[in-house]
Amino acid sequence: MMALRLLLVLLLAAPALRPGPAAAAGSELVVLLEAEPKTLDPVFATDANGVHISHQLVFETLLRLNDQLEVVPGLARTVQRLSPTRYALALPPGVVFHDGSPLDAGDVAWTLETLMAPRTGSPYGSVLRDKVAAVRVTGPLAVEIDLRGPYASFLSDLIVPVRSRRAGAARPLAGTGPFRFGSSAVGEIVLDRNERYRGARAGVERIVFKVVRDESTRLLKLRKGEIDLALNVVPLEKVAGFLRKPLSTRYRVEEAPGLTYQYLGFNLADAMLGNVKVRRALAHAIDVAALIRHRQHGHSTRATGLMPPGSPFHAPGLEPPAYDSALAGRLLDEAGYPLAGGRRFGLTYKTSTDRSAIFQARVIQSDLAKVGVTVDVRSYEWATFYDDIQKGNFQLFSLRWIGVSDPDFYYELFHSTRLPPAGRNRVRYRNPALDRLLEAGRAEADPARRRELYHRVERLLAEDLPYLSLWHTNNIAIVSRALAGFRLHPAGDFQALARVRKGSP
Repeated sequence: MMALRLLLVLLLAAPALRPGPAAAAGSELVVLLEAEPKTLDPVFATDANGVHISHQLVFETLLRLNDQLEVVPGLARTVQRLSPTRYALALPPGVVFHDGSPLDAGDVAWTLETLMAPRTGSPYGSVLRDKVAAVRVTGPLAVEIDLRGPYASFLSDLIVPVRSRRAGAARPLAGTGPFRFGSSAVGEIVLDRNERYRGARAGVERIVFKVVRDESTRLLKLRKGEIDLALNVVPLEKVAGFLRKPLSTRYRVEEAPGLTYQYLGFNLADAMLGNVKVRRALAHAIDVAALIRHRQHGHSTRATGLMPPGSPFHAPGLEPPAYDSALAGRLLDEAGYPLAGGRRFGLTYKTSTDRSAIFQARVIQSDLAKVGVTVDVRSYEWATFYDDIQKGNFQLFSLRWIGVSDPDFYYELFHSTRLPPAGRNRVRYRNPALDRLLEAGRAEADPARRRELYHRVERLLAEDLPYLSLWHTNNIAIVSRALAGFRLHPAGDFQALARVRKGSP
């Protein structure tokens, strides 16, 4: 029954990937990037631009995230859970790679085995090696995967691109995606429409990615109308200018919560911060809404946990700590830290040398001073700062997690066995009740029960406050009014570029 439910969910999402009527021929779509992708080779691409171009436009992933952050069919037509530790994948017939070779199950098995091979050195290999026991071809278009144990998050691990085993090193960018790699030069990458794509034909003939590192030059190109789309590359303080004429006649602004999560971390091994009343007091003393207004220029959404609004794992009805300095003072009194000469105690806040990060630290310093907590802000070069966080040499710090969509990541962040260097429980949080919930969540395949488990996880963490959740940074797209069909994805990626069309503004 469980396998049938999972299969039904995946099948329901499949029609969006079926071939549709041919799109009208478009022209050239010019997309602005702030940095050159390190590589488009899907085995090694990890930076945002490299992944978005390679994995979503040139190649296709076995599964993908839809706009509701659900894992749905990608290149795989269906995925069936045969048992808690066995999955079956079925591929569609008639798919060909850009070099003309046909896709079959051998390509999927070869891709997964290549990613997992230690000699490959792929950044995607370790997660798959930890979970996958065996990959078998069971038919021309059928693959089965055996796991080492039950992992409910495994479907997310199948958001990996499939390469041709026949193409080899001579054609590393031969994918099955809606665009083919055309050319690259300094500051420019060109993709051409794949006329043999199995789905709906892309609405533009060509995508030209313009790489412009200098912020002023990027803004100049937008003012001149040389750019059709700029996704998350315009400084937050400059976005308002695109809402006013003359820029608003040429562009529209689209904005929605994304997957970048900013938090304030407390060191629970510290005698003061190990007291939950102290953590709650600090949470009530910090005016997060003001931080969002001033540091983020309003372009962020208040967070209550790691999962953003719109995620099925976002706990409904959960409210963040209200800004209330009087309540903060009462909690500190109850915790045994009364005011004495206008002061209660002092804390050290470590941060990087990033200008906006230091601004954030100063605002928090000012807020906490109002309740008698002095904060010593210390900024370091990134390597030193990060090393101190890993070693637990801090009291307060703030960092962000980027692109997390599956709640199993909570296991890595807060399970008592995942302290550095084994994991990322940097705040040294230990709670047997949470451990049990996280262990149950990673083994639970039923979608409804899994959602409820992680809602309980979020509520427990909101009560214990090992992190003070700050905000989810919004995705912001500056979109030419000549462009139709663009839709922001929570991951801030390029999935929609295969659907856009160009016309007259």
